[in-house]
Amino acid sequence: MLLALSAGQKTGLALVAAAFVVFALTSALWIPRFRPDFPGRGLRLFIGVTVLFTIGMLAAVIALGKESEKEKTAEPGTTTTAPATTAPATTAPATTAPATTAPGTTTAPPPAGNAQAGKQLFASNGCGSCHTFVPAGSKGTVGPDLDHVAADAQKANRGSVAQYVHESIANPSAYVVPGFPNGVMPSFANLGSAKIDDLVAFLTQSS
Repeated sequence: MLLALSAGQKTGLALVAAAFVVFALTSALWIPRFRPDFPGRGLRLFIGVTVLFTIGMLAAVIALGKESEKEKTAEPGTTTTAPATTAPATTAPATTAPATTAPGTTTAPPPAGNAQAGKQLFASNGCGSCHTFVPAGSKGTVGPDLDHVAADAQKANRGSVAQYVHESIANPSAYVVPGFPNGVMPSFANLGSAKIDDLVAFLTQSS
């Protein structure tokens, strides 16, 4: 244990021990020269002082030993590392970007209209006389070939195929397919949104 004590602790312990040794030597060798009956009547006092020195010596050893243990457990340069805690991993919900059919166009949700009703509107409004469209059995050449409506929508770059067709029915002059004159096709906006949606569903069913 002495090797583990610091210089200051060793000095303190040495002083206590020295005082005890001086008391013992004085009591045993020096005082008896002048008082042969020592301790005589002062026996109780002598015993009390001896006990006090003994207790003090033991207390000093115990106290310095505890301080030495504390210093060893907290030596400079040693750090206590708290156990690492790992936060529960959270998985963000997967997000799916809208699929693109071609640069500038996106895949929109299926048209809200009824394709069968749109086929009847296509025939009743004379669309087949101006447009070629295989599902309708028409071979008109005045306007663009509607079998290629997806490619035309890509070139127009005005949204999805359904958006392009809807705009072309309600406002034909918004975009005119190259090679065809403007103003030939009338607007069918008067059909209303529901019927236009039916036409869009019919014209985009294979897109």
